Amino acid sequence: MANWGGSDEEIDLDNHDDEDFESDEDESDDDDEDNDDDEVNNEIVHQFIRTFSNGDYDQEFDDALCSDRSAVVPNTRPTQASYNKPDNWRERNGIGLTKVKQQLQDCIDQLSYDNGFYLNLTHNGYGHQLMDNEEPIVWHEPILDEYWDQLKAKIDRKKQQDIVTEVEGITIMNIEMTKERLAALLAIFRNGSATNSSPCITLDNTNLCGEGIIYLSKLVEICSQLYDLTISHNRMDNMESARCLSRSLKSHTGINQLYLTHCELGSSPEILSVILQSDIRFINLDNNNIDSLGAAKIAEYLEDNPPIRRIDLDRNRLNDDDAILISQALKRNTNLKTINMHSNNLTSIGVKALLKCVFDVSSLNAISESNHNLERLVLFSHQTNESLVGGIDRGIDRLLELERTEKIVLALQDKDSLLKYLTNVPVELMPEVLAFPLRWVANEHQHEHLNIVYSTMRWWNMPMLYSYLNCVKSDAKRKRDD
Repeated sequence: MANWGGSDEEIDLDNHDDEDFESDEDESDDDDEDNDDDEVNNEIVHQFIRTFSNGDYDQEFDDALCSDRSAVVPNTRPTQASYNKPDNWRERNGIGLTKVKQQLQDCIDQLSYDNGFYLNLTHNGYGHQLMDNEEPIVWHEPILDEYWDQLKAKIDRKKQQDIVTEVEGITIMNIEMTKERLAALLAIFRNGSATNSSPCITLDNTNLCGEGIIYLSKLVEICSQLYDLTISHNRMDNMESARCLSRSLKSHTGINQLYLTHCELGSSPEILSVILQSDIRFINLDNNNIDSLGAAKIAEYLEDNPPIRRIDLDRNRLNDDDAILISQALKRNTNLKTINMHSNNLTSIGVKALLKCVFDVSSLNAISESNHNLERLVLFSHQTNESLVGGIDRGIDRLLELERTEKIVLALQDKDSLLKYLTNVPVELMPEVLAFPLRWVANEHQHEHLNIVYSTMRWWNMPMLYSYLNCVKSDAKRKRDD
C-alpha cells in the first residue's frame, strides 16, 4: 500500500494494513482454488454423464466391481434353509435355552406391574460371540411351553379385569418358533386379550416354514399399526404359504417395508413372483441366490409399473444379461425410486445397461424416453475403495438428479454431440434443435453454447438449411398474396 508522506506511525499502520491485505488475498486465493476445484469436479461429472456409454469408463467400472466382490464379508450367521440340527443338538441347546427362559420370565414379571411388554427373544445377536459348546440357534424344547403358557395365563387374567395387554413389539432372533407357538400368539390378539401397538415385527432365523408362515400371515392381518415386517433367514419354499403371506401384505394398508433376506427365494422363482405381487413399497431381497430365472420375474414385475418404490437386490447372482433385462423394464417404470444391486456378478456391460435406462444417448428421442423418475441406483457397496468408486458414484448421483430437459441440454452442449444428433434430425427441425438449449442454459453460459453452435454450423450442410428456409419464406409469401 502506498504511503503518501504520513508519519512513522502512519507508515507502521500502512505496513500492518499490507499484512492484512496479503492475508485477505491468501484467503481469496483459497476461495479461488476451491471454486476451481468445484469447476473441475463438475466438469468430471459432466464428462462422465456424457461419455460412459462410449466405453470411456469401462476399466473403472470393472476395477470397482472387482474390488466390490472381494470386499464382501461372508455371512457368519447360518441361513436356516441350509442349517440342520447336529446329532448332539440337545446337549448344545442348553446355554441358549436358559437365556430364552429368562427372557420369557422377564415378560411375565413385567406384567405384574405393567399393562404391556416387549416380546424380545434374542440369541446369537449381532456381535455375539458363541461359546464352543453353544448352538447358533435355540431349538424349541417342551420346557419352553411352560413359560409361554404362563405368559398367556397372565394376559388372560388381565383381560378378566378389563385390561387389554399391549404388546409393544415383537423381535425373535435365532430362536425356533413352532407353528403351535405362533398359533398361541395369534390367539391372544384374536380374542382381544392383547393388542399389538408396534410398527415392527421381526422374526429372524426362527425356522418358519409352511404352516408357520400361514400363522404369521394371519398375525400380520390383525396388527393394524404394523409398518415394517422382517422374516429373514427363514425358508420360503411352500406356494400356499407364500400366497397367504402375499394376500395379507397386499390387503394391509400400513405395511411399507418387507425384509426377506437369506430366504433362498432364488431356488423358487414362482414363489418369488408371488411375493412380489404383494406390492410392498420397499422390499429387501438381499442374499437370496437370485439368478437369471428370478431376474426374469423381477423384470416382468417392474415392467408392469407396480407401486413399489424401492427394491434391494444386493449380494445375489445377477449377471449382465439380467441387468440388461431389468434396465429394459425400468424404461417403462415410473414409480420405482431406488434400486440397489451391488455385489452381484456384473461387469461394465451390466453397469452401462443400467445407466443407459436413465440416459440413453443413442438419439434425442431415446434420451427423452429414458427413465427420469429413478432417484437412487447403487451398484457399488460402501465397502469398496472410495478412490475407485467415489467419482463414479458422484456421476451416477448427478445423472439421476437431472430431469428430461436437463439431459437433452447436456447432450447438446458439446460439438461432437451436436454433430452426432444433427445427422438424423430433419432439416426443418434444425432451428428448433439448435435453439433448444438456449432456452434452458443459464445466461452466463449461453455464449459457450453459441460458440459450439457456430463451430458446428460451419461444418454442417448450410445450403440445405438455406434452401429449406427460402422455401418456407416463399410459401409464406404466396399465402399472403392469396
